[in-house]
Amino acid sequence: MKNKKYLFNIIFMVVLLAAVFYVLLKDNDLDEIIDALKGVSIFFMILASAAGLVYVIMEGVSLQIILNSLGIKSGMLNCIRYSFIGFLFNAITPSASGGQPMQVLYMKSDGINMGASSVALLFWTIIYKVALIVVETLVFIFMHGFARQYLGKYMWLFVVGILVNVISIFLYSIIVFSKNGAKNIAYFATWLLHKLRIVKRKEKIEKKVDSLILSYQEGADYMRSHMSTAAVVLFTTIIQRVSYFAVTWFIYRALGLSGYSLIQIIVLQSFVSVCIDILPFPGGVGVNEGFFVKLFAPVMGRSMAVSAMLLSRGVSFYLLLVVSMIVFFIMQIRNLHSERKQIKEGQELRRNNGRL
Repeated sequence: MKNKKYLFNIIFMVVLLAAVFYVLLKDNDLDEIIDALKGVSIFFMILASAAGLVYVIMEGVSLQIILNSLGIKSGMLNCIRYSFIGFLFNAITPSASGGQPMQVLYMKSDGINMGASSVALLFWTIIYKVALIVVETLVFIFMHGFARQYLGKYMWLFVVGILVNVISIFLYSIIVFSKNGAKNIAYFATWLLHKLRIVKRKEKIEKKVDSLILSYQEGADYMRSHMSTAAVVLFTTIIQRVSYFAVTWFIYRALGLSGYSLIQIIVLQSFVSVCIDILPFPGGVGVNEGFFVKLFAPVMGRSMAVSAMLLSRGVSFYLLLVVSMIVFFIMQIRNLHSERKQIKEGQELRRNNGRL
């Protein structure tokens, strides 16, 4: 069932992307776009690709820091693999909802209990959103005029994006910093689903919630008393955010463009993220491409903005999606090999016991 759902999401992404590309390209000089793509700097494209990879890798760094603070020793390579798994399933599910459940699943297969992995991912999610708010606050303190000029009529969408992130941080913080927060929210959700007749056996669900909350609460208590970890993770996550935004700067330079500074291009790309991340499309496909062109057309010209969009999204989303798929298949092969090895060892053990 889940595989069919993922397949549907991928097909939806492809159809939506095809429609957006048709709309964006039909009124532009295709030869001009192709010429721009042919003339890109390979050096800056490599830097753009490196910045995109740093974005995913830094999540792995943050996860390792959090897990280590919980007393769980997890190798850097494993944490980076969890990060790529999260990227893949966030990309192919609406509202990026599929990444963390799959990360929890793969952490469990490596011996990390679900309570600890859930706390680690929730803690990182809070910091990830806080990092964006910190960046945008600095933008509006030091570049307010620039923001108003280039957001223009989209300022309302930006404000909505910021508000959604702030509300999310508030709700997540209740879960982490309130001892009964997670339990109360889970009980309320169960009660609501019961009233809507979606859940029939409310008491059974509540018992499962109690069991999960117990393991989760131990990790949450630990995280509340180690806020110094939050400061370190905030630093690594700001680097992660900025590296993602910097992809567009390297694309800008790869196309031979100049006139806008590194900070200005990063700020414009951050606006795209704030405005689009709240929309429930898998990977932001379609709306991300369209909004990118709208926002960057005054900076580069429409045809060049389309070229920049193709390269920027190609690096910061589709390249990372391909790499994530490769990592996923490698992990699947590794897990399959491990399962077969365990089965073989079990069979040999049974045979040896039979001889005795």
